[in-house]
Amino acid sequence: MMTNLRNRVRLEIPAEHSHLGMLADCIRAMLERVPDIPDLDTTIYNIQLAAHECCANMVDHAYSGHNGLIVATLALEDRPRQFVVELQDSGSTFNLADSVEPNLEVPQIHGYGLFLMRELMDEVSYTPMPGNNRWRLVKRLD
Repeated sequence: MMTNLRNRVRLEIPAEHSHLGMLADCIRAMLERVPDIPDLDTTIYNIQLAAHECCANMVDHAYSGHNGLIVATLALEDRPRQFVVELQDSGSTFNLADSVEPNLEVPQIHGYGLFLMRELMDEVSYTPMPGNNRWRLVKRLD
């Protein structure tokens, strides 16, 4: 669906953990302007956390400590009313089918990112392509 350009923001963020807060700030700023979102603070937090986990994985795995760029496009769509986060990197790809759900009965330090993304968002998709990996995270706002 086409989104009014006034409801779309594009960011280019250095692929470093210290820069990821800018994305969270932009998500909050966009959603605070939308009327009648049920449980606004929780919705904002969930989208921020899912986007952060995705970007952190890009930094740690796609770029593996090498310089890189994360391109984020944030969009508010009217029909259906939803918030879409599209994230792109030019780092290494991975096979989504190889990802393993964490065992929530056994504490672990890593491995929750994809699980959290799927739990917090209504849609999560990944399209790996050499030099242009794409994530699409969608949260319905009604």
